[in-house]
Amino acid sequence: MVSILFPISATVGNTQKPRKSLPTANIISDGTKLKIQDGQTTQIIQASRLNLRVLDGLNCQARKILPSQRLAGRRFLPQGFSFNPKTGNLAVGVVLQECFDIQQSAVFILEPQRSWRSYAIYRVQLPGRKALPDEFSSYPFRNIIKIGFFANDLLVKYGDASDSQGLLVFGNSGKPAGKYDGCVVTSVGENQNICPIVISD
Repeated sequence: MVSILFPISATVGNTQKPRKSLPTANIISDGTKLKIQDGQTTQIIQASRLNLRVLDGLNCQARKILPSQRLAGRRFLPQGFSFNPKTGNLAVGVVLQECFDIQQSAVFILEPQRSWRSYAIYRVQLPGRKALPDEFSSYPFRNIIKIGFFANDLLVKYGDASDSQGLLVFGNSGKPAGKYDGCVVTSVGENQNICPIVISD
């Protein structure tokens, strides 16, 4: 089932063809860097370059939930990156903070420019109880298990310390990061609220 949900390379649709070849990506330097090889071009991306404003997230130093804090990536997740076979964009998951058996993560979309000689960064936004103030903000993801693409939608499977798991779907919205479409509980542990609680205005 996982191989179906999270293909690394697949033909999307009947009229649109994937890229002839996708780059390769490897996590290096104890997870702090991601190496992308596209033909003769090599790009090294540091996890710390990926940052966003996290809403209602735990602050490990203060040991409390803060309404807003700016966090940067600490390390890439080896199970948390996948190329979109249609666009060549790369979805990556990074750990922002980890303490008290709680992992706060984020997902970014990297859009290559000129065969990965440079790239644009987009934040995948997980909604919550309040409206997100801007495109640089998100509620935190939990423990990311797998990231992949299916029919041009971004899928993020994640869980928590209680063995609860959910599958997040971000649909094609015309923007690289997509738009949150919903969540399905795939495994129920002690936590009954693995999917985000979204309160509409």
